Amino acid sequence: MDIHERLKEIIEELNLSNNSFAAKIGVTSTTIDSITSGRLQSDGSRKRTKPGYEVLKSIVEIFDVNPYYLFSMSQQMFRNKELENIDISALSNDLDLIKKRLEKLELDSNALKASPRSSK
Repeated sequence: MDIHERLKEIIEELNLSNNSFAAKIGVTSTTIDSITSGRLQSDGSRKRTKPGYEVLKSIVEIFDVNPYYLFSMSQQMFRNKELENIDISALSNDLDLIKKRLEKLELDSNALKASPRSSK
């Protein structure tokens, strides 16, 4: 699926017309139509326009679209705000703590296996 089809899907998912979608990102509906459907050529074929940087940037920022989705690098259409707001340093500290505890458990477990067992 190419970027033109992905853009169509986004518009449909948002339940917007090309016209209302275009207005929200600050371009004309002709711009969106030429990207999603193509411009009519003299031979009767349609040639789709590639969206420019500013159009893509507006789509990502205004609708929280996952930029990787646009370029067929992800199946997730919209960005997950919860994941973006995670404090990585706190998460890293938690992971370090978990790692140390696991190492201690492993050492304790190895010590128990190595120690002679008392017989009854």
